[in-house]
Amino acid sequence: MGVLVNGDGGKSVKYNFYRKAGRSIIERRPVFSPDGESIAIIVENIVRVYNIQTGECVRILETESPVNELIAIQFPENEDYNLYGCSDTGYVTIWTWANGAVLREIKLNLPTNTKVLTFDLIDSTECCIVTSQPNNKCLNLNTYSTKTGQLLYDYQDTKPMYGDMICVALGWCNGDRYAAVSNGTKVLCIQNLQQPHLKTRIINHNGYRIMSVAAHQKTNAVAITDTLGRATVIRGNLYDYKQVAREVLHWHFLPPLATCFSLQGNYLYTGGMEKVLVKWTIGDLAFRANERNFIPRLPGMIRFITTNNTHVALTLTNNSVVLASAQLRVLGTLLECGGAAPAARAGAALLHVPPLDALLTAARTGHLQLYSTNTDKVLYNLDITGLNNLPSERWNLLPLETEVTCAAVSGNGDWLVTSEYRNDGVTYPEEKLKFWAAQYKNATPFQLNTCVNLSHGGCNIVSLSLNYKGDFCVSAGSDQKFRIWKKENTSSSNKSKKFAWSCLTACYYSSGIGQFISNDVLNGFKDGFKHKPGRDEDLPYLREVDNKNDVIKKLFNIHKEHSLVIDEAKVSTKRDSEFDMGGVAISQDGSLIAAWFGCKLTLWDTHLCNLSTTLSHPALRPKGVHVQFGNRDAAHYLVCTTETCLAVWSLLSLTVKWVVQINPTCLVSHRFSNKLAVVTTNNDLHVFSPHSSTPVLTKKRLLDPSTGVFKQCTFGTCFDDEIRLYLMRNDSEIYCLEPEKTEESRLEVISHRKLPTSNFSALLAEQQLSEVTPATGDGNVFDVNNLAGSTIAQSLFVPLHSLEQLEFPLSCSNSQREVETIVFSSPLITPSDSFRCGNQDSYSCPWDASDFSVPFSLASPHMVPSVGLLCTTFLQRLSGTEDIEQLDDDAQEDKPMEIDEDSSDDEESSSKLNGPYAPKVTELWTPNYEAVKEKRLNKMTHEPFLDLHSSSSLFGV
Repeated sequence: MGVLVNGDGGKSVKYNFYRKAGRSIIERRPVFSPDGESIAIIVENIVRVYNIQTGECVRILETESPVNELIAIQFPENEDYNLYGCSDTGYVTIWTWANGAVLREIKLNLPTNTKVLTFDLIDSTECCIVTSQPNNKCLNLNTYSTKTGQLLYDYQDTKPMYGDMICVALGWCNGDRYAAVSNGTKVLCIQNLQQPHLKTRIINHNGYRIMSVAAHQKTNAVAITDTLGRATVIRGNLYDYKQVAREVLHWHFLPPLATCFSLQGNYLYTGGMEKVLVKWTIGDLAFRANERNFIPRLPGMIRFITTNNTHVALTLTNNSVVLASAQLRVLGTLLECGGAAPAARAGAALLHVPPLDALLTAARTGHLQLYSTNTDKVLYNLDITGLNNLPSERWNLLPLETEVTCAAVSGNGDWLVTSEYRNDGVTYPEEKLKFWAAQYKNATPFQLNTCVNLSHGGCNIVSLSLNYKGDFCVSAGSDQKFRIWKKENTSSSNKSKKFAWSCLTACYYSSGIGQFISNDVLNGFKDGFKHKPGRDEDLPYLREVDNKNDVIKKLFNIHKEHSLVIDEAKVSTKRDSEFDMGGVAISQDGSLIAAWFGCKLTLWDTHLCNLSTTLSHPALRPKGVHVQFGNRDAAHYLVCTTETCLAVWSLLSLTVKWVVQINPTCLVSHRFSNKLAVVTTNNDLHVFSPHSSTPVLTKKRLLDPSTGVFKQCTFGTCFDDEIRLYLMRNDSEIYCLEPEKTEESRLEVISHRKLPTSNFSALLAEQQLSEVTPATGDGNVFDVNNLAGSTIAQSLFVPLHSLEQLEFPLSCSNSQREVETIVFSSPLITPSDSFRCGNQDSYSCPWDASDFSVPFSLASPHMVPSVGLLCTTFLQRLSGTEDIEQLDDDAQEDKPMEIDEDSSDDEESSSKLNGPYAPKVTELWTPNYEAVKEKRLNKMTHEPFLDLHSSSSLFGV
């Protein structure tokens, strides 16, 4: 067993960047295995195999040649257990189902720059595909050999258009295989694959656009769904549209996106926007004709339906697959992180919950997800809004739902704050602020504690911030105000504690009359108009294709849409953005609030709730976006961003320390270190400390910005100098940047600064012998360990109650106890907390919190008293001045000196200074604030305040 001890010397650490979660599992249709025990799902360029009973991923199938994505997978009929798959570039891969090995791989002889859109097996030797080319508006329907890759036939007369909604189904008619092709229009193409001259074009009898198509595997029948909500089963000679009969099944009010026959063909499954699966009885069961069964209240719209003899699989738009029995009883759900609603992808939240080591991300409409970074699974779906989904109308197929706009978690994970908002431009906006208490031992991790309706008068909340303890919150809204919220004890008895949140005050920078008053939605909502359903002729998108703004195409590909939110500026009059709110932040000790008002960065006192100062600079125009306080030894720095730059302010001098010209998209600080991270529009990542403009870590162009820009990031659980970051793109994909795992096997990393309070640490020797000679450091280097035991360090202390976190030794000044070094087991120190002395077990603290103090040199600068208020005795010790002791006349006689062999000079000097007969000294130093002020003014007037040419080279810009 080897133990690695971290030294103080810096090490070059390599970092890995990879996708953590958010892969889409709903792009393609899943398939059941022939034995009915597993289901195979395409996840981009791999195939995941899930067990139906347990819902666990039991196997992953990969291709030999690198491919971008897989188009489809399928088992051939009446063949051995081999799985066929095809990529978008024409690579056909055959896996053996027994062990998941690649049996062979064939490259189809496709023309250059050809993309495969669909793939269907005719048998084990032939396949039917639909391809597209960049300069050709029409699509090509072809058959290829899966053994040689050669083109078998090109159907020149069947060339559909509009590849975004292409759908192909293969069936049997008069003993021959045919392909039914729909492309989002009202025309259904039937093509005989064995006799190319047999083809027909069937026009939907009601003139509405066809959404999906399914082919019967036993008889001459095909089913289609249209935009009016009707499912039509067409039977007869499909090669002659005059010899077909239609059976109309109408239950859906909105367009069904998917349809599928059962394996024997006696049932038809349809589903779509209503989030309801409908099972129709058709075929030979005449006494049960048109009987319907349902699975209602599904969590998303139905994209694909797959069946076998015993199960039904539903692919939903919330990035999940629901498994149900043939009797329509839900058995389980395969859920992947990242199934955010389109309206939530624009401003989704990404927060780290320390107690669970999980990420809080956006989910389906009105929900948040808790994703475990250890097990890579979604732990919970938190219903934040608690509202039913709004029903769609034909004149409004995509209604605007109430979405979660902002979220914040306290540093200890005890409280969660969320805001929700809805503004459709007709009714009065819906806006709520909710406070959730953590209850990790119960079924749900958070329980609603306080709900504030119209917390900002109906204006959207743009930023939230919580302190570490979770008893103080700040919310900033588009009403140009930020409100301060405080947790209060509402219980009457001392035994039980009940907490509720209340607003202390509202703070504003302008005159208090916000520009939001000019919003028509907020003032004239009673005069809103009501849409009339009208006739079908008033809705042309149900019948014709709109190339510019096709609502049906957006609905069909809703899982790919980034945002469907109505811009509030479109429904309001002209606004003045001079005082628009930006980000807000709370300092580490909770004494200051930083808030953006336009281009002005303001600092507010949290106790008096008044404005302390205003910070402004020409480089910070026109509007501030993010703001974060530094932590630990950087607590006296304030980091802020605009759309074009990043600046660091010093709270001691109220001046800009450094500024760099970049284009930030997000800014986040680490609560337990002095590090911050910023991401730019080019997907560049910089991890830095406010002390220096040189980044600690820089990663250039993590991903191509054209595929998506990182909008959110957060620090994960990391120790010492490690960096672990989670980033989320605007399509809700989560990526991770973490240290590379070395090949050396190690069980635990032990640090001298942070000794872990585990049973294993008790077995380690406090002093370990080594033949390696330690490097001799500079004599001027500040030694924390030696200072903690010196006389000066034991005297320069800060009261314990002024700090929130503690990770260094404490000293007890209680006269009844000896001075001991104490390591507390929790980051927050209260009189009731437990602690350890040496290697003893933890026990409760018997002293009062006022007995403890912290070394002054290890505290944050703005959290300690002024130097002038410290005792002059210790200033004299620091300056090196010797004390002249005044002795009495009787004591002038020479006496023999008594020396204690067990004592030392340090003990004598300490007892002489701190004893009951300590000498009286005169005041050595008097503060002169006028001289310091004059010196700073001269420096500001004669020296340039900011050199933009030198700052442009920072961060490699």
